[in-house]
Amino acid sequence: MDDRKKRIDDLLKISRESQTSLDTLLVNFGETLYVRTNEQAVDFEDISQYNAFLQDIAQSNVTIGKIEEKNRRFKELEESIDKKENEEKERTKEMSLIYLRLGKALLENNAYDDFTSFFKEQANALSSKLGSLETRIGELDNKEGGNVFSWIGKSAQGLVLKSFLSKAQESQEQLYYAIGERYSSRDSVCQDDEVAKILGEIDILRGISKTAQDELALLKDEKRIISASFGIEGNPQKQIISVKNHINQVKESLNAMYRKFGAQVCGIDEDIAPERKYFIDTIVTAEDSEIIGRAARLNQSLADNEAAVCKLRASLAIDEEKSKIEKYKRSIEDKKDKIADMEKGIKELQESVRDSEAYIQELQKQL
Repeated sequence: MDDRKKRIDDLLKISRESQTSLDTLLVNFGETLYVRTNEQAVDFEDISQYNAFLQDIAQSNVTIGKIEEKNRRFKELEESIDKKENEEKERTKEMSLIYLRLGKALLENNAYDDFTSFFKEQANALSSKLGSLETRIGELDNKEGGNVFSWIGKSAQGLVLKSFLSKAQESQEQLYYAIGERYSSRDSVCQDDEVAKILGEIDILRGISKTAQDELALLKDEKRIISASFGIEGNPQKQIISVKNHINQVKESLNAMYRKFGAQVCGIDEDIAPERKYFIDTIVTAEDSEIIGRAARLNQSLADNEAAVCKLRASLAIDEEKSKIEKYKRSIEDKKDKIADMEKGIKELQESVRDSEAYIQELQKQL
């Protein structure tokens, strides 16, 4: 590989690194300079734009905070609603057991016969059926002896009886539940009997459930409002991504402004109006001279490298063109040699033609 090509690659790599260093230096310096402009009473369009960009970023961050807070609250509401709904399910189960207890207590207390008389016939029938089934199952379990076939028959009969027993128990519980639920909103005939105690438990549980339902309704209303806002404004995560993308675009615009301002102060951008130059002189300090010097050296290094690369490329291009010229000259000589060979061949063919014509003439004389 030509050393000049390697030198070009090396210079280009150095230039890229120098350009990155220069851009970073100018951006940071420009940002520092814009911060100083807050202390100056000046009216330049870029300074107004700078302040507008900063305000835009601040407002965008506030917007992100609000979206995140709304999203956090939405998830918090979901968790609270799930928790309260699960608690209410447990209270419903607890209330079902209390209704069962109440129904049984009502049937066992003759003071409530006016209410339970309608159910007593069914209750007694179920009690008798349960007793009968339990007795028969007990007799089967205690029955011993017999061959394998009788054992299989006894097992099958036991399974059937247990199935009937389970259904009868379920029917009894449903009856107790129905009696208890229907009576649960009434008053007990006595303030210190079992029915009164159970009704007190029901009142307490209903009070807790009522409070929980009210709280749940408020939570669901708040969740619905937030959910509706998400429906209008879009998915919160997408909203946040959109705002962050906007912030990045604003920051890119700010960085372009920072670099331009830094370049103006460092003398890299020579196209500066007199009033701008005067303003720059008022905000530059003695401590900035080191930064300005570094920027100037980096910029000069870029210019020197660019010039060196141009010279090397020109040198390579010259050599390439010279190589082309030599190639073209060799091609010309080859073609000239071919032309000379072809001319010689033509002359020989012309002589052959003349010889043939002369021979024809001699032959014609013999005719």
